[in-house]
Amino acid sequence: MWNSVFLLVLAMFLTPGLDGIAKTLSSDYSPFFVTFLRYLSAGCVALIAAKLAGQKIHVPKKGRLGQVWRTALLVGAMTCLITALSMVPMAQAVGGFLISPLVATFLCIWLYKEKLTVQRAAGAILSLAGAVIISRPEAAIEAGSVFALMGGGLLGAYLAATRGAVQSGGVLSSLTVQCFLAAILISPLAFLSGPPQITGTLVFSVLGLGVLSAIAHSLTVAAFERTDASILSPFLYFNLIAAIGVGFFWFNEVPSNWAMLGLCAIAGGGLITILPAFRLRRLRAA
Repeated sequence: MWNSVFLLVLAMFLTPGLDGIAKTLSSDYSPFFVTFLRYLSAGCVALIAAKLAGQKIHVPKKGRLGQVWRTALLVGAMTCLITALSMVPMAQAVGGFLISPLVATFLCIWLYKEKLTVQRAAGAILSLAGAVIISRPEAAIEAGSVFALMGGGLLGAYLAATRGAVQSGGVLSSLTVQCFLAAILISPLAFLSGPPQITGTLVFSVLGLGVLSAIAHSLTVAAFERTDASILSPFLYFNLIAAIGVGFFWFNEVPSNWAMLGLCAIAGGGLITILPAFRLRRLRAA
């Protein structure tokens, strides 16, 4: 179990590095183009890794419409996150994005008739309060916070849509297909203003996006393949801790007191939601 925890925590500490690169690029390029770069570079790295590992790239013949729909949700979520990163501190953008597990939980309750427990309801209310605190509707609403919450909602819809979806091929094959499909879907919007100017900074940023995306994805999948999600889910919030650190040291960002309170509420709501499952697992193992 602890090996899986280590893999997931490592992935969570790598992810804000991706967001930092995306935030840097968003000052010169549109969020659509940055999203395109993120998926195209990750797809190229995954393709090379798959070839080196001798893994064939398998394009599913069944469920293609569903795969396009799920990828569109993921692309929308990533575009919203990158837009938020260009407007608000990194921790605030990532914190709003972390409502996704709760959105997924309630969509699964609605769509798949999963049971609504007291803990899930309490966690949802606390996280919703955190989202409201971050956006602070009584004050001037920050567009960046709204985009972050929208991205979290879309990611939650993606997580719910993947429930029960048939996955074919290996990890690298699935990652390659999804990343290239995502790049194709976003490409019309990415090049609305014409081809970008190629610079050394852009080339190195693309390499960083591809390598970090592929590594973080592989580590996350490896962790969840070895250990139940109910045990690993609390460690997803290490992403927020890393985002605060990256935002502070890279961009000199210090989240406001209101933002920190909202982030804590969102994280607390998520922990309350999954803690009963974690305890049940511990009791069964005893």
